[in-house]
Amino acid sequence: TDITAQKAEIANSEAQVAAIRKSQAVIEFDLEGTILDANDNFLQAVGYRLDEIRGRHHRLFVANEQHGSEDYKRFWAKLARGEYDEGQYLRIGKGGNRIWIQATYNPILDSAGRPYKVVKFASDITERRREQDALQRTVAETQQVVAAAKQKNLHPRIDMAGKAGDLRNLCEGVNALIETLC
Repeated sequence: TDITAQKAEIANSEAQVAAIRKSQAVIEFDLEGTILDANDNFLQAVGYRLDEIRGRHHRLFVANEQHGSEDYKRFWAKLARGEYDEGQYLRIGKGGNRIWIQATYNPILDSAGRPYKVVKFASDITERRREQDALQRTVAETQQVVAAAKQKNLHPRIDMAGKAGDLRNLCEGVNALIETLC
């Protein structure tokens, strides 16, 4: 029997898995949320070594107020039923470090179609999330200063602390415009 095509398909599948594990943070759980394995990308993102997390529950990575919440229980029940989940999640790394991830939680099925574990593929989006938050705060500050100027109150200015790049240039421009009106 010629198994060349089968070997090629297996090699292709293995290469794809290797590529995913190289570019993504990957962690595996049993259906109750106990950590089975994690790759180096995941470990770097959360700041732990594998021996520090293997055998522990996923709740290690969530805020304390989530641990016993109904949403958290439903999340794991959904995965245990074999239902996929995706989104942006705030996670807690070693030492309380806050990390934002874009992730998919993927139930893995056995040959009978029953879920037996969950694999999460994630990307660290912490920096992007910080930039979005800074933009939202700056927009709100700018709206307040403009609203005050419309009411003839030319005293408020946009606080420049923590502003950089294009946001800083925009804020300096708005502040300078208000100055010209004084």
